[in-house]
Amino acid sequence: MSSLLTLLGTTFVAIYAFYLLTVTWTKKRLSAEAAQRHGCKPIPTVSSWDPVFGFDTFINIRKADFAGCRSEAYRTLHKTYGPTFLMKSLGVFELQTSQPENIQAICTSNFNEFGVGPMRGTIGAPFLGRGIFTEDGEFWKHSRALVRPTFSRAEIADLGNFDRHVARFLALIPKDGSTFDLLPLSKKLFLDTSTEFLFGESTECLDPDPHFETDEFMQAFDRSLLGLALLLITGPFRWPLYLDPYWKKAYTKVHAFVDKHVERALEKKSRPEKEIPGSKRYVLLEEMTKTTQDPYDLRMQILNVFFPARDTAAIAFADAIFELARHPLEWTKLRTEVSKIEPDQALTFQFLHSLKFTKAIIEETLRLHPAASRIGRTSLRDSILPKGGGPDGQSPIFVPKGIVVEMDLYTVQRDTSIWGEDADEFKPDRWTKSGRTLWEAKWQYEPFLGGIRMCPAQNQVLTQLAFLLVRFAQEFKTLENRDEILEYFEVITMTVESKNGVKIAVKPVE
Repeated sequence: MSSLLTLLGTTFVAIYAFYLLTVTWTKKRLSAEAAQRHGCKPIPTVSSWDPVFGFDTFINIRKADFAGCRSEAYRTLHKTYGPTFLMKSLGVFELQTSQPENIQAICTSNFNEFGVGPMRGTIGAPFLGRGIFTEDGEFWKHSRALVRPTFSRAEIADLGNFDRHVARFLALIPKDGSTFDLLPLSKKLFLDTSTEFLFGESTECLDPDPHFETDEFMQAFDRSLLGLALLLITGPFRWPLYLDPYWKKAYTKVHAFVDKHVERALEKKSRPEKEIPGSKRYVLLEEMTKTTQDPYDLRMQILNVFFPARDTAAIAFADAIFELARHPLEWTKLRTEVSKIEPDQALTFQFLHSLKFTKAIIEETLRLHPAASRIGRTSLRDSILPKGGGPDGQSPIFVPKGIVVEMDLYTVQRDTSIWGEDADEFKPDRWTKSGRTLWEAKWQYEPFLGGIRMCPAQNQVLTQLAFLLVRFAQEFKTLENRDEILEYFEVITMTVESKNGVKIAVKPVE
C-alpha cells in the first residue's frame, strides 16, 4: 500500500512539474512572439555579483538612502545604463524608466495594463484598506468618483478660510532675525488646513496650546507610514514586519481618530441642518457620505486621501523657501512682483494664477523637488512600452506580467538633454521665457503625474502655494539661509523632503 502511495505521489509530482515547465515554456514562447511582432529589443540590465537576489543592488540603494541621496543614486544608474533598464533587488525585477514616452504610455494608452494594487493594496491593507491610493479597476473608479467632484468645485480655493490659518502661521515665525526651521511649522499649517477640509474640523496644530489628541494622532500616523514604507522596500522578505506590534498599535490609533470624524459626519447627514445661503463650507468627508454610509468604507477612503495630501503642499512650500533663501536674486524678484499688488487687491484663484514669477517659482521648485521622486506600478498583463530597447534605447520593449515598473520623475525633470546643462540649477526664469518648450505637453514635467490617475488636488495645491508665497513675501523683506550645508539632502518615506529641514532667518517689512 505504501509503495502504491509513493508511486502515486511521485507520478503527481512529475505531472505537476511537467505542467509547470510546459506553462513556463508556453509563456516564454508567446512573450517572444509578441515582442518580435512589435519590434521589441532587449534592454540593459544592472550588473550584480548576486544575480539571484540582487542583494548588492539593494544594499547600494539603502546606503544612498541613508546618505540622503537615493534619487541621485537612481539618476547615476540611468546615466550608466540608459533611460530605461532592468535591475533586480531582493529577488524582484524592477524596470526603471525616465523616458517621457514610457511615462505617458503607462498613464494613458496602456493605463489598464499597469496598476498599484499588487504593490500597495495587498501590502498596506491593514493600515490603508481600499481606496483611491491603493486600488485599481472598478473599485478605484468608485473611489475616484467619491473624491473628484469636491476637488472640481470652485470652492476648493476657499482662500478666506485658508488665510485665517496662514495669519496664525506667520505670527509664529520669529521676527528678530533668529534662526528657525520652517519645515515643521509649514507641516503644521497644512495639517490644520487639510484636516479642516477633509474632516470638517482642524487639528489646530498652530494653536499655542495644541490638543494632546492631535499630537498623539500625528505620532501614530508617522509611525504607521514608517511601517508601510518598510513593507514596500523589503520585498518578499517583508512578512515578519506584519508581526510588528508597534505598527499595529499605531495604525489602530489612527483608525480610532478617523472613526470619530466619520461618526460625526454620518450623524450630521442623518440630521441635516437648515443651510444659510452662502454659508456652505465643503468638507470632503461630508460629501462622501452622500455616496456611501459604510463607516469602514468611509474610514479607508478618507485615509487614502489624507495620506498623500498631508505633507505634499507643506514640503513644496518649504522647498521653495529653501531655494529662495539660497538665491537672493530670485527672492528679490518675487518681492518686486508682490510689491506691485494693490493693497485692496483680493487674492483670488484667477489673480494668483496671473502672477507669472510666483507661478514660475512653484514650477521650478516642483521640477527640482517632486514630492514623489519615483512612482511605481505593476504590470497587470503583458505590455509593450514604446522606448528603451536596443543600443540607442529608442526601440519598443516587452514588459511581461508581474514586473514592477518605476517612473523616475526626478531623473526626467533634471535631464540635461531636455532642460540644458543648467538642469540642476534653480532658475525660475526658464518658465517665463516666451516660446519655451511645452514640457508638460511632452510629459517631461509631471510633478502631479498625468493622465487618468493625475492628482485630483493639483489646482488646490498650486493655488495655496501661490497664496502662501505672496503672503510670505508681503510679510518679510529679508530672507536669509542659516544652514551651513547648502546641498539638498533628502529623506524619503512616502514623500521626499529636506533631511536637514529649512533653516532660515527673516525680518519683517517695517
